Amino acid sequence: MKTPLHFIILSAYLLLTACAQDAAETNDVKSHTDLQTLYALLDTEIERSKVYEDAKTERIVNLRREYDLTSDKEKRIKITDSLIAEFDAFNADSALYYVNQNLHLQALSAHPGEYTRLMIKRADIYAHAGLFQDAIAVIQAIPRDSLRPELLERYYSTCCGIYQYLSEYTDEHETAITYEHQRTLYADSLDMVIQPDTFNHLVYVMSQMAREGQSEEAIKALSSHLEDYQTGTREYSILASVLAYIYKTAGYHDEYKRYLVLSAISDVRGAVKENMSFRALATVMYEDGDVERANRYLKKSIVDANFYSAFMRNAQSSKMLPVIDEAYASRQNQLTQRLRTMVWVSSVLSGVLVIACLLILTQFKKLRRANRRVCAINSELSDLTAQLQSANDELEKRNNDLRDYNRTKEQYAALFMEYCQSAISTLLQYQQSLRVLAAQGGSRTALLKKLESTATFEQMLKIFYAKFDEAILNIYPSFVEKFNSLLRPDDGMVLKSGELLNTELRLFALIRIGIDDSTKIAQFLRCSISTVYTYRSKIRKRAINPDRFEEDVRNIS
Repeated sequence: MKTPLHFIILSAYLLLTACAQDAAETNDVKSHTDLQTLYALLDTEIERSKVYEDAKTERIVNLRREYDLTSDKEKRIKITDSLIAEFDAFNADSALYYVNQNLHLQALSAHPGEYTRLMIKRADIYAHAGLFQDAIAVIQAIPRDSLRPELLERYYSTCCGIYQYLSEYTDEHETAITYEHQRTLYADSLDMVIQPDTFNHLVYVMSQMAREGQSEEAIKALSSHLEDYQTGTREYSILASVLAYIYKTAGYHDEYKRYLVLSAISDVRGAVKENMSFRALATVMYEDGDVERANRYLKKSIVDANFYSAFMRNAQSSKMLPVIDEAYASRQNQLTQRLRTMVWVSSVLSGVLVIACLLILTQFKKLRRANRRVCAINSELSDLTAQLQSANDELEKRNNDLRDYNRTKEQYAALFMEYCQSAISTLLQYQQSLRVLAAQGGSRTALLKKLESTATFEQMLKIFYAKFDEAILNIYPSFVEKFNSLLRPDDGMVLKSGELLNTELRLFALIRIGIDDSTKIAQFLRCSISTVYTYRSKIRKRAINPDRFEEDVRNIS
């Protein structure tokens, strides 16, 4: 019987060890709690991405419906601009369609500079989609010298974007340097026309400051302005991404990850399909060993790029795909191998359990017969135990009552002896004073006056009441508080300074110790029977429960 049980324990230990190793590798700690919380939030937002995309689709449908219902050309231009804004980072083909639609409207001629603005926008969309030659052809066809001042900033920022994407996209080092040099030239031109505290100023000028080694100043400026934009907007996503880039160049790796995640969360909430945050996050997750998230983020990056028609982003993500896919496949193979091991261990355990069950069933038949006999005996013992317990409880109760009675008796005896001794001493003193008066030749009148004086009696009565009060409070320490709890809150007994009990409390203290005859109470309190009835009636009316007030007093412990 021991061998199968030992084998069960050993097999269970192997199974738990395999599970623990798997959990330890899966839950590898990569960064501090704040980052883990942000990763979890990003995963939650990805699961809800369809909600955000449906909201954007609904806005687009409403705009299209509004466009179809209006014949006002000026209003159609504005609606088309809104559609361009909705599709800008959502779907490049649709964005280009509405740009071209506005470009062909005759009413556009009434808006100076609007045609050029749309051409610049077309070049910008081409660049984001990875159609760089088209973007360059469009941007070079725009006569720079004839641009209005408010369009120069947009023109140069678009040029910077085109050559920055080209430098990121190309595999040729020398070509990338050439494109970066071209971007720098346009950045210098942008710096001369850009307005301070504008969005482009934050993006391009702060990025340039970081390239020149002024990362701390750029971080401070960008961080203070990031709060001005709401998460889910394109501006917030871009600024968070730029901040991540600057933190990376400054060597703050945790902050780099943090702002990458914030940018990705904003992209999801804004239904942005043209993004780079997920590709960068996939790289970060891969480097940190979180292959599951790396695979998930990279595939989302590819899906978003395909939806947007961003060939450049798709190509960039595809470069990472084989590496992460291989790591993911390796990870899955490890999990599969562990799963097989656990299945094997489970199979062995199952076989052992079957054998153990057969052995247990054999023993169970023997135990069942013995249990019947034991149950019968236990039933008899239970009845006997219940009887003994009942007798013990009754005996315990009687012992407690007897202890309480003995304690009360001892206290009363002590009180009686102390008072008797005091009374004897007082009488002896009184007798001595009479003897002295007689010995000194006192007249009959003086003796009568001494005898008629109540001072000694009052003194003895005062001592008697004091001893009685002391005895009651020794036996029932909380008598006054519990007595007051039986009365209404505003009608409780208030004792004078130095008093232990007053006349009313002494009356009910006598009732508590079993003296409830009004005649005996009147003799004890040195008052008339009618006074006792008055006290009892008056106090009863002040009780919370008048009908059982005196019964409650008798139960004070």
